[in-house]
Amino acid sequence: MIEFPRDFTFGTATASHQIEGDNMYNDWWYWETTGRLRVKSGKACNHWELYREDIELMSRLGYDGYRFSIEWSRIFPQENLFDERALNRYVEIVELLRKHGITPVVTLHHFTSPKWFIDKGGWLREENISYFRRYVEAVVDSVKGVNYWVVFNEPNVYILQGYIMGAWPPGYKSLKIADKAAVNIVKAYKEAYEVLKGRGKVGVAQNLISFKPASDGRRDLNACEKAREVYNHGFLKGVLQGEYVSLRGIKRIEESDMDFIGVNYYSGFVVKHVFNPLKMFMDVRPLDTGLWTTMGYCIYPRGIYEVTREVYDRYRRDIIITENGVAVKDDELRILSIVRHLQYVYKALSEGIPIHGYYYWSFMDNYEWDKGFEQRFGLFEVDYSTFERKPRRSAYVYSEIARTKRISDELLEKYGEKQS
Repeated sequence: MIEFPRDFTFGTATASHQIEGDNMYNDWWYWETTGRLRVKSGKACNHWELYREDIELMSRLGYDGYRFSIEWSRIFPQENLFDERALNRYVEIVELLRKHGITPVVTLHHFTSPKWFIDKGGWLREENISYFRRYVEAVVDSVKGVNYWVVFNEPNVYILQGYIMGAWPPGYKSLKIADKAAVNIVKAYKEAYEVLKGRGKVGVAQNLISFKPASDGRRDLNACEKAREVYNHGFLKGVLQGEYVSLRGIKRIEESDMDFIGVNYYSGFVVKHVFNPLKMFMDVRPLDTGLWTTMGYCIYPRGIYEVTREVYDRYRRDIIITENGVAVKDDELRILSIVRHLQYVYKALSEGIPIHGYYYWSFMDNYEWDKGFEQRFGLFEVDYSTFERKPRRSAYVYSEIARTKRISDELLEKYGEKQS
């Protein structure tokens, strides 16, 4: 049996645009409705109407933490239009969570920005940071009782997809433009930290990959280290050490602080050096463990220990596993993933790494950005025609773990991984 500390939080995570529905004032909605994406979010999971029922489900199953995001474009649908009723809905959500004994973890930017903000140059103009600060001030002045504030979700993924690959809004394909946006996001974090400090713990949720070199050769080792430094640590170093690391070098910025680091972990990747400058001299492919997800990468549970160890050893900050989950058709594989990842979270805890909670992604199936509705991450299955939530077996297994703060011998015997 594995027994977690009694104050360890077992929660779930979601994001506003992926579950709320009708977020029609942001840049993603614009992309959807102008034909840039194959699938529109539409009503998504209709959480904007069904939030009370969803919180009741969380409480009933004993999940004691919930990470969700506030939609900036609902609070400020236009540059000079403030929607108090929308903000009050989020106030009520936090109050309901606290009433049910569920720890609220609030994300302020989860990939979406108001369309008017992007039209004004978005993150490419430093003077626009004042609009983000205004939004953060409006939220923190009204939304009380938040334990943890996640200022940005996966800024590395956002920059990669939206400014380098051009697959997400705003759709740029330029390393130079990406660096400009990233530096301003680091500066925006600093502004937000100044506003939020003392009103809850403040940090980011960083997507972290367990990178492996393709061989012990010098070139592969160097390529792997470069991928790790840029992807895993670029933003974190920008905030904590004043040195944002990108593929184009180091940008020096005034440093800030974090009270915790949110770890979003999904898989491992193999890095090989290639003689191709268009690929930045590296080829990055999924680590093949044989346990494939429908997202095209493998389940690699030990990696959650590896990346957590990596960031703690370097930055010495408290840690929350703000996301970890799988999109699979076989729910037994989801249970296996939960049990095995938690085994390695426990390993990190037993070595003295201060991890305060684990948030499974996701509470329910949702709109998976450019992948549409086909990827099923949820503990709860969603019927998108009726919005019915149906618990999978994994929802009950995770409920048992959350309620008891332990993983039973029976679960370990059936789903666990032998650790060296």
